[in-house]
Amino acid sequence: MPWYKDFFDKWYLEIYRDRPLFKEKNIQKEFTFIRRVLNLPEGAKVLDLCSGHGRHTIPLAKTGYQMTALDLNKKFLSILKREAKEQKLDIRIIHSDMRDIPFMNEFDGIINIFTSFGYFTNDKENLKVLEQVFRALKPAGKFLLDVVNKEWVQRNTHIENKYKIKKYSVLEKIKFNQGTNQWKANFAITNGKGRNYSAKYITKLYSLAEIEKMLKQVGFDKIIGLFGNTVKIEKFTPQSKRLVILAQK
Repeated sequence: MPWYKDFFDKWYLEIYRDRPLFKEKNIQKEFTFIRRVLNLPEGAKVLDLCSGHGRHTIPLAKTGYQMTALDLNKKFLSILKREAKEQKLDIRIIHSDMRDIPFMNEFDGIINIFTSFGYFTNDKENLKVLEQVFRALKPAGKFLLDVVNKEWVQRNTHIENKYKIKKYSVLEKIKFNQGTNQWKANFAITNGKGRNYSAKYITKLYSLAEIEKMLKQVGFDKIIGLFGNTVKIEKFTPQSKRLVILAQK
């Protein structure tokens, strides 16, 4: 089973739901950032690619965007569907792999947030995601991509975090492999009864130059914005922890 099916099915929400970026105030900051950077009119069609349970889809739909959410995880999409129904929001929900976006010239904007790119060890498979994004955008459509900055990771190759989430104690060890360019997080998880579990997250990281090259390969010829954060407008530098790219078709 691919790591992302196992990790997202079993542990993603358990591990991350109490982390700072999942707090309501930071979700609102990210939502404000996305709206401001995309700068699309009310009624614009926007795809949340790898939407998860909809922490960005829901607030964006509330502002009047025509939202589509695409994700591979049925459990997350069920949560999103239930939330959308409760809040009387009309959100189109698509169960699909990010390499298969079933639209052409459909969207004014596409967002891919929180390092949901680079899941595949083969560069051609990651490039296929960008090909699908380009195909799904309308002419002059905008693509907002948010990933961890590879240059920051290369200076912080070993990170260790300990924290508690509800009934679990978590030891998170993150390492970057310079040879494969893979950023891997291993989680050692213990519940209140002393039972141990493990989980892992793996993503392939690309530098700004590498992503720009890939974007040009699939047809994007305009990078119209570079940022180093998703909770405030902040210029990207090699020291930024995040690399946020706004490309235009």
